[in-house]
Amino acid sequence: MIKKIIWVLVSLSILVTAASAEKVTVVDSTGRSVDVEAPVQRVVSLGTGVAEYLFALDGGKCLVGRDSYSHFPPALENVTVAGKSSYAPDLELIMQLDPDLVIADTMLSDDDLKELEDAGIPVMIESLIDPTKDIEVMKRLNSLVGNEARARELIEFIQKYQDLIQERTADLTVDEKPKVFFEWAGTEYYTVSQGNPSDTLIRLAGGNNIAKDLGNSSHTYPTVSPEWVLDMDPDVIIQQRSSDKLFTDDELMKLRDAILSRPELSDVTAIKDGRTYVISSEIRYGLRSVISELYMAKWFLPDIFSDLDPEAVHKEMVKEFYGIELEGAYAYPSSPLS
Repeated sequence: MIKKIIWVLVSLSILVTAASAEKVTVVDSTGRSVDVEAPVQRVVSLGTGVAEYLFALDGGKCLVGRDSYSHFPPALENVTVAGKSSYAPDLELIMQLDPDLVIADTMLSDDDLKELEDAGIPVMIESLIDPTKDIEVMKRLNSLVGNEARARELIEFIQKYQDLIQERTADLTVDEKPKVFFEWAGTEYYTVSQGNPSDTLIRLAGGNNIAKDLGNSSHTYPTVSPEWVLDMDPDVIIQQRSSDKLFTDDELMKLRDAILSRPELSDVTAIKDGRTYVISSEIRYGLRSVISELYMAKWFLPDIFSDLDPEAVHKEMVKEFYGIELEGAYAYPSSPLS
């Protein structure tokens, strides 16, 4: 009798779930129309920053697979790695995970996309790397996950600080914005040009990227020479670094010291004035990219943003949306001219 009751309850649960599911059509970031049963129950996320965002929406309930670069919050370590990235997905494992949806980014090859779709798995091409488009992506994902109240809280939190920065920098002239040299991934003199999301972030934060006119639409990571940097004489230098573990303040301080001690840059204004900073790539993409924007705004325009505390905002975000205390170091020095 008990077994019969359990069977009836399980059957009813399946029927309710099936009845509440609805096929929706969404247009992803590449303009493709994708039919998905919503709300999604099983998602493999290979798109940059997407797993972190989905976890904030539902505590990771819908995630059955992730890329190897997504490991915040720490609870994501319990989610199966379904490929190194969109560039190198484990298709066999993904099919075993039986997802309702795969979210990849533009690194997913046409062949891999076709194989997944031929297996009956819907694929959206989305990533959270461009601060001007991230809210759009979030809204598309919200329509599939079905946690509208939580999504609204997340978007309002981010929008509040993005709007604050835009309001305070809107009337600045080019001459009032500091010249910025951004060194990407810790590779000396490897920088970013116009069209790169990091260039966009610099602009939104009130800076003027000295390398914005280098490169082209298909190559936004030009390499420059020390002599070129000296000639351009930036007011601010930022180096982005990544690691497979959390940074400490001491580690970031040593990375900064290494930049300050480059003899070929000793006459650069950013070096002489101490306006040289290191930032972790952990907060460069996804939900927490607004934290990068806040740090940059504070570094670029310390007088305008004297009341801003990016670290406090970061702690608040992590506590409110992930229910954990912030650990590790993400920017050094955290305040200008420290």
